[in-house]
Amino acid sequence: MNMGRILEDVIRKNSANTDRITAENTIGYVVAENSTGVVAESSFDNTSAQAIVKHMHGVLVAAAQSMVRDLDPPNKLCYMRVATRKFEYLIAPEEVFTITVLQ
Repeated sequence: MNMGRILEDVIRKNSANTDRITAENTIGYVVAENSTGVVAESSFDNTSAQAIVKHMHGVLVAAAQSMVRDLDPPNKLCYMRVATRKFEYLIAPEEVFTITVLQ
């Protein structure tokens, strides 16, 4: 199965959440492939998208997934919400892709 098809399946599977999130004050989104960290789709410029992938997907999600596994080995991180003074990051790590929405 190619990456485009997998991405479509992930988006379709999460369509209810995606519609709800984008109906609110969404600033943008980033979808990155997990194994390589390559941005698959984004509404941001390439530099901003790469920074989100590097820091949110690479560092923060990996740490949160590790913490969940340490606390309860059969459990899995499904969704993360990170609030800052200016923005809120909604992060959904899937099998192949990690989706981040910025509000």
